[in-house]
Amino acid sequence: MHAVSEDSGGALRDWSETIVDTPHGPIREFGPRASLSDHATRFMIEHIRVPDGAKAAEAGCGTGVLSIYMAMAGVRHAVGTDIDEGSLAAARHNAMVNDVTGVEFTQGSLLEPVQGPLDLVVALLPHKPAPRPFNRRYYGGPDGTDLLLALIEQAAHKVLSGGRLYLYLNSIANPFRVVAALDARFLVHLTGEKKRYFTRKEFDDLTPGMFDYLGDLRKKGMAEFDEDGSGPYFMARIYEAVRR
Repeated sequence: MHAVSEDSGGALRDWSETIVDTPHGPIREFGPRASLSDHATRFMIEHIRVPDGAKAAEAGCGTGVLSIYMAMAGVRHAVGTDIDEGSLAAARHNAMVNDVTGVEFTQGSLLEPVQGPLDLVVALLPHKPAPRPFNRRYYGGPDGTDLLLALIEQAAHKVLSGGRLYLYLNSIANPFRVVAALDARFLVHLTGEKKRYFTRKEFDDLTPGMFDYLGDLRKKGMAEFDEDGSGPYFMARIYEAVRR
């Protein structure tokens, strides 16, 4: 990863560059360092099935890597949405430098600006629970589910029967509530799962008291995490939800 300078509209911005390896070739990703994709994006790419010729959407697209990947994998058209214009500028730049067509990026919340019906929706949304709002790249509400539940409701109205929603979910974000919402409208399968280790310092650096808050949520049955010889961990999961 290295820093680059991008000039857009006369404003000089420092962006970073990284390479995301995918089954359909590498994706060059540019953007603010804090907005670049991470292990979760790569985990999603490993576990989503992209139907050829599908109409697809990515809610909360960030720098657009998943949208670009779907275009490379053969969707007819992909729309990425985000509320942050800086992320959208990076996403549009990334589509250009990767010479990808059939993808567009638009400002708006989740699927609100996307016209259905859709064959495929993917989403890797902020869903860390916390006692108070903090960085919107991570915060998902008091139990982490605010954006997840809103997306599931929107997808239920915009995804065709037999179409798919792929949702990334950490088990600290009230997984019982999220899966119940999925089960009400979709046939749900767990397609990927791995341990994600964390520390008290990692979470308390995000917002003070977050680690103990997660412990309280677990006691209430609203979060799921455990501990082994390597430390505390939650489960990172990818759900494939097929519209009934």
